[in-house]
Amino acid sequence: MERAMELLMAMCLLALFYGLSCLHKIVLRRRDQACYLLAYECYMPTNDMMLSTDSCVKSFLLKTIVNSGIGEETYCPKNIIEGREDDATLVDELLEMDDVIFDTLDKLFAKFSAISPSQIDILVVNVSMFSPAPSLTSRIVNRYKMREDIKTFNLSGMGCSASLISIDVVQNLFKLYKNVNAIVVSTESISPHWYCGKEKSMMLTNCLFRSGGCSMLFTNNRDLKHQPS
Repeated sequence: MERAMELLMAMCLLALFYGLSCLHKIVLRRRDQACYLLAYECYMPTNDMMLSTDSCVKSFLLKTIVNSGIGEETYCPKNIIEGREDDATLVDELLEMDDVIFDTLDKLFAKFSAISPSQIDILVVNVSMFSPAPSLTSRIVNRYKMREDIKTFNLSGMGCSASLISIDVVQNLFKLYKNVNAIVVSTESISPHWYCGKEKSMMLTNCLFRSGGCSMLFTNNRDLKHQPS
């Protein structure tokens, strides 16, 4: 009888220990899934890139833009402002990307000085309609002298959901690596994709899309979650 009681007690203790062990693993797993946004920088183009209705007087876009209510303070790539929308080059696309990416990253690193470019472990760039070689991430790594072992991802063809997909990529990588920092750059290439025809239905994209983008800094390091930006 005593042996049976001892065996029952041992089994209860073993079950309790197993339950506590599983609970401990769940808590640790949830802690490792933390994803904190430390800094965010939105692109603000210069005034010489502003596309007002005055700029569209000689184009078929005037009536469409006025009726859409899009306003007078939107921005387009320089080749469109210069009237070269039907003759965009690779250089125009790269200049457009450099303006958005480097402007936002320069301001982001200046604003959040606690983390330098060499401390970035993950870099994700999403541009749906432009995927050059060398890649956009390689241009960023070279400009900011980031580490050789940085994990880089170039996402294209994702459409309007690309920003959320990029953040999800970072969050999933945070489950594998502890105390790491990540940057997500999200923008779109407009310069070679401006519609120059007369079909009104095709002009809709010219009203919906303008120059823009942002850079975001993330971490799963809990020591940085209250760091002032």
